[in-house]
Amino acid sequence: MNLPLLLVVDDEVGVRESLKIVFAKDFRLLEADSVDAALPKVRTEKPNVVLLDVLLPKTDGIELLKQIKTIHPSCEVIMLTALNTRQLADKATDSGAFDIVGKPFDVLDLRAKVNRALAKTSQ
Repeated sequence: MNLPLLLVVDDEVGVRESLKIVFAKDFRLLEADSVDAALPKVRTEKPNVVLLDVLLPKTDGIELLKQIKTIHPSCEVIMLTALNTRQLADKATDSGAFDIVGKPFDVLDLRAKVNRALAKTSQ
């Protein structure tokens, strides 16, 4: 069975490790700790879904979101943030995010959102 591809972009190792544990059975997983590490993976691997931290070194996740949607428009991106504000949520969805999830995240809620995003990619 060919599992869907999930890219996790977060500069915190602990967050990436936690997400790998949560999604390892249902997805092939890639990870990146920065914009520079993420963009080549988006270009070459074409992930189905990206879990993207809002706060990254060098740039914010919203700018990376815009680049991902330009490179791979059918990819669905779920933003992860500790700064869960209405303004940020609006900016993320206006920039093409599928959804936004606050940290710390509820595992069941996050899995459900990732599955909905994946379903949208295969429509």
